[in-house]
Amino acid sequence: MFKKALIILTLSSVVAVPSLAVDAHGAALPLQEKAPASAKTIIKNAAFGQEVWVMLGSPIPTGWVVIRSSGNMNLIKDMNNAPAGYEVWVMLGSPIPDGWVVIRSTGTMNLIKNLNNAPSGQEVWVMLGSPIPTGWVVVRSSGTMNLIKNLNNAPSGQEVWVMLGSPIPDGWIVIRSSGNMNLIKRLG
Repeated sequence: MFKKALIILTLSSVVAVPSLAVDAHGAALPLQEKAPASAKTIIKNAAFGQEVWVMLGSPIPTGWVVIRSSGNMNLIKDMNNAPAGYEVWVMLGSPIPDGWVVIRSTGTMNLIKNLNNAPSGQEVWVMLGSPIPTGWVVVRSSGTMNLIKNLNNAPSGQEVWVMLGSPIPDGWIVIRSSGNMNLIKRLG
């Protein structure tokens, strides 16, 4: 008999308490919110700085980077039209947009920097293995870092010493070599 009374009391509290809580506070059940826009729609209409969560393994659109990972999701951010010199921390394995370089690494994250529209002659230290943007050359190396220099829009006839293995921009030729350096010159 005691067990039966206890079961009835327990069942009545489960049924009665939620309705009493709503009545007691004068609250209404929350309305279901409108579903958020799909990631595809957000990405299609995105602007610089927009962030979207996508599933692991999802393709990352051109110009976007992975800034965080949680469970089976990645938070991606639109870097298209970022200002020159803009820096952002990205996950290892994140795509690096064209014209961007890796300037620091923590082991799980890379700090990348936008060198698009950088002034001619600008120099930047980058991590070994960093992409080298078009028109940039390696002028010095420390063993873990490379100093790169922007030769885009350099004047005709300019000469620059670059490390062996440095990219040679279009319109430049090697005119001399010494040790681990090449002297390159911009043609007319």
